[in-house]
Amino acid sequence: MGSPGLFITDSPTLETILEKLASLAVPMDKRDFSTDEYKSLFPHGRIETPIGDVEIGKNQYEKLRDRDSGKRQILMGAMRQTLSDPVVVIAETKDNKKAEVFIKSFRDGAGADFDTVMSVVVIKERQRVSISTYQRKRREVISKIKKADGIVFIKDNAPQPDERE
Repeated sequence: MGSPGLFITDSPTLETILEKLASLAVPMDKRDFSTDEYKSLFPHGRIETPIGDVEIGKNQYEKLRDRDSGKRQILMGAMRQTLSDPVVVIAETKDNKKAEVFIKSFRDGAGADFDTVMSVVVIKERQRVSISTYQRKRREVISKIKKADGIVFIKDNAPQPDERE
């Protein structure tokens, strides 16, 4: 488990990260948007990630419901997937505030194209807290990775237990 501020010493190239995003894309978990579904995904208001426990921020349900004219509602299942099984986690500093950005790729069909979802996690009182989840275009993902302070985590190519079925 990673600690805030620790980076991978042998940092992968942008090309390697993009290859992983393409090769490790999975179908998005699309759920009905309801408080019951949300509670089933985050029953204790937290989730285990590859770099440690993350608390789900207080207003995440409302942000998914209201932001972008409700277009983020489809991301409820993807939020769980992105936090629990990211392809890459980068560290960034924005307005003198540090954050970890969890990035996961999703594919609809058999094509080479994929969508990307990001979840932003900040440290509040020594606890990781998820504060935002959104979909981004590939060029925005590339820009964010290029500007990153470092790579906190990158997934290896081995399938996770729930992906083997």
